Amino acid sequence: MEKLLKQMFIPLTLGLTLSTPVSAQSNIIADVNNPVIGLIGASYVDPEAAYGNTVGLTALNGSSYRGINDFLIGETINDPTGLVFREKAEGGATTDGANGFNSMLGQAQELYEHTTMWGDGSHLKAAVLFQFNDCKHTIAGLCPTMEDVLAGPIQNTLQTIAYLQQNDVKVFVIKMPAYEDLDLVLTEEIFSQVTPGFAAASEEQYRLLQQAYEQHVYTAEGVVLIDAWNKFKHMGDGLHPDYKTRKKAAKTIVKSLKKALNKDSN
Repeated sequence: MEKLLKQMFIPLTLGLTLSTPVSAQSNIIADVNNPVIGLIGASYVDPEAAYGNTVGLTALNGSSYRGINDFLIGETINDPTGLVFREKAEGGATTDGANGFNSMLGQAQELYEHTTMWGDGSHLKAAVLFQFNDCKHTIAGLCPTMEDVLAGPIQNTLQTIAYLQQNDVKVFVIKMPAYEDLDLVLTEEIFSQVTPGFAAASEEQYRLLQQAYEQHVYTAEGVVLIDAWNKFKHMGDGLHPDYKTRKKAAKTIVKSLKKALNKDSN
């Protein structure tokens, strides 16, 4: 019992903080103070929908689909003192937390609170924000005007960024896929067979969402933009990235995280 208690309280006696450089491997003890990276988003991160959601969503492809969380873990699992990825994402989620899902801010708060130790604070060093489902289809609600986009996902995203930065968590934002790389007409055709009346965003609506993110989120102070979905190819449903796209994106994200976090530590 005495040995077990000593192991439990190692983090308290070390006195380590979030300023520990990711590259300074000698200062990181495996599974004690590895830098934690939070992932915030929807099905691109984790296909599992929230239990008890009011729209009856379960999981993309019956949970056979691998979210990018799996690929990011695969990129770092063999490094004992490397990055650790934790996520609160929910397939089908919207930034405002409608229909029984967690909001973007709710995901961020849970990540921060649940990566905290008694004496040395939160180990959440950075958070990566993926776009939610807002404005992309009717399950999440379409956004016909810029006012709708700004009042919904943009406002919620900026609120989340502010919360994370106030808690000394560095924020990374994943750039949206290009409209040309998606096939939202196909998405509507496929998903309407399961959900009658389902409609995907038009080209005009999607580009409106892109414009809003470019003007207000990608340029937000202190935010690092990662273009992980360049050369995006969908998996056959017009919307979700295929295996090779996710694998490539994971490499890009890990490289960007290491570069930015190491730079901040110097």
